[in-house]
Amino acid sequence: MIRVFQFDGDEAFREEVAAYFSRLDGFSYQGWDCSADLEQVLLMDKPQIMLLDFNCQPQGGMAALKRVRTSLRSEETKVIMISQTPPGERLLAQAAELGADYFLLRPVDLVVLEKRIKQLLRPLTELPLREATYKQVYDVCVAYFERMGIPPHYKGYRYLIEGIWLAAVHPEWLNSVTQNLYPAIGQRFAVSGAQVERAMRYALEAAWEKGNVDQLYQIFPYVSENKGKPTNSEFISKMAHLVALAVETQG
Repeated sequence: MIRVFQFDGDEAFREEVAAYFSRLDGFSYQGWDCSADLEQVLLMDKPQIMLLDFNCQPQGGMAALKRVRTSLRSEETKVIMISQTPPGERLLAQAAELGADYFLLRPVDLVVLEKRIKQLLRPLTELPLREATYKQVYDVCVAYFERMGIPPHYKGYRYLIEGIWLAAVHPEWLNSVTQNLYPAIGQRFAVSGAQVERAMRYALEAAWEKGNVDQLYQIFPYVSENKGKPTNSEFISKMAHLVALAVETQG
């Protein structure tokens, strides 16, 4: 039985989520308003999934996330942050560093939410080679991006990480980045697929102009100085492969 707890200030949304999970076998759902005593709730039981409002009041979503992670490790409880508005690159990065495992922007497709929950809870030994949890993808990407010198304040930085995660889950999308990958990323961040493509390209151009050239060509040896930089899809494909290797090594 997958135990799902939700802290969200929107009662109608909680009722919608509760109604959906009540129809599913293998799920147990409980929801609370953000004003509920989080510590007391966590003493009752340890959920496998925590759905947490990014703007949870009165303490704020980041403070609530910190309190969750002081009681529950990521290995036992996955936290999915949900926001009504795009929270911005800096807050997304901060939430990931504090222990959030995934992020969704409302309106939430509850079928997608169900699939993401099952994906996050599957043991690595059961995952295909090119799949991994979002937190693992994020950690591997941040380490590589720091080595390469990709500017973290660029919007394309976050879009690339999301694209690498989606490519790890859906490797077939690398053959249809315009039709599938860019729109999926855009839906997550409330922007168009064209904006995603441009932001990624700008981030890579900045890295190849101002980043660590030695590291860049070490990781992408097939890209010569005359050729310039890899395309978005080439970069995402190579990074998805590196993530798979890193996860396999960790396992």
